[in-house]
Amino acid sequence: MGGTDRRNEVAGGKTDREAPQEIKPFDQMTPGDRQAFERFVQQMTAPNSQDNGIVCKDIYKSKKDATQVTSLEFDTCYFSQTLDNGRSRQIEAPVMQPGADGTPRPVKEKITTEGVTMDSRRLYAFVHALPSVRPVSFDTAEGKKAGTAFFVSSDGLMATNAHVEEGSQGRLKVKLLRPDGSEEERDAFVVKRSPGQDLSLLQVVARPGETFQALKLSKVTDWRQQEPLVQIGNANGEGKISMAKARFSGLINQNEIPFDQQPKDVYQGRTLFKVEAPIPRGYSGGVILSIPGSQKDVMTGRVTMNGESAVRGVTVYSDTNKTAYVIPAARVQFLLDEYRKEKEPPAKKP
Repeated sequence: MGGTDRRNEVAGGKTDREAPQEIKPFDQMTPGDRQAFERFVQQMTAPNSQDNGIVCKDIYKSKKDATQVTSLEFDTCYFSQTLDNGRSRQIEAPVMQPGADGTPRPVKEKITTEGVTMDSRRLYAFVHALPSVRPVSFDTAEGKKAGTAFFVSSDGLMATNAHVEEGSQGRLKVKLLRPDGSEEERDAFVVKRSPGQDLSLLQVVARPGETFQALKLSKVTDWRQQEPLVQIGNANGEGKISMAKARFSGLINQNEIPFDQQPKDVYQGRTLFKVEAPIPRGYSGGVILSIPGSQKDVMTGRVTMNGESAVRGVTVYSDTNKTAYVIPAARVQFLLDEYRKEKEPPAKKP
């Protein structure tokens, strides 16, 4: 029988299957083929929504704001995920902007969620810190007074400024964020004060077995000039958490700040960090966080975060549209350690 093997031939001289295409190495692909390959790998390696009960298409449809999305939903449906056209997904977030009247306000801004750009890394830190940084308030004869506090331990201890809780008679309301994204108001009591450092500790009333997501306090004291950071707080005391794009500006002594902007009884010799950020009232007691690094895999296009975000300091006050002043996180740690030591039972005598 010699000649050509015709087993795959059909009418017209064509075969019923095409010869397999050669798969080129990633570094030899065209840009278009690379994007298609990256999208394919992302879809194959993305967390399975059925594993954690999250259906991403429902999240995209119902939740348009980053403050509505839980960190698990963000990681599953947004972080490092792309659209069919290869572009990164975006989500709106409340970002502080200077106000024409001198009062900064949060403005909805669409931010990419790819995890590589500085803004997307700020967004990643913001979403993951939302359960920990919460609005606090109490009623006075003149009306409601409000600020921000954040969890420093899983048993419900929070830190804030002493001037935030001043006049509360030791009792405040904290607006907690539940795991499902809903909010709940809970009582909190002042358990430790340091007026000289303008710091206080609050204890949230916890249910049996309940734990809270605490933020790590950074031990870094050497900040880089113009280092990018993210500041989080309760803008204008309205009960909604927002973020501000911040950069480290320098150091300042307490006595260099106009006296009418200072809380009473504060220690005049202390050193504060100064950051460039449009911060309004209500951000007092909030945090300024370091921004984790990120790394993109050249083969898969997937982005992973390097390190973690940690509290660099606590916002004290600001001159609104330009500069905010921050207490180093080490002073919060000192107050927390002091409180823990006071709570220890006395040693038994031999």
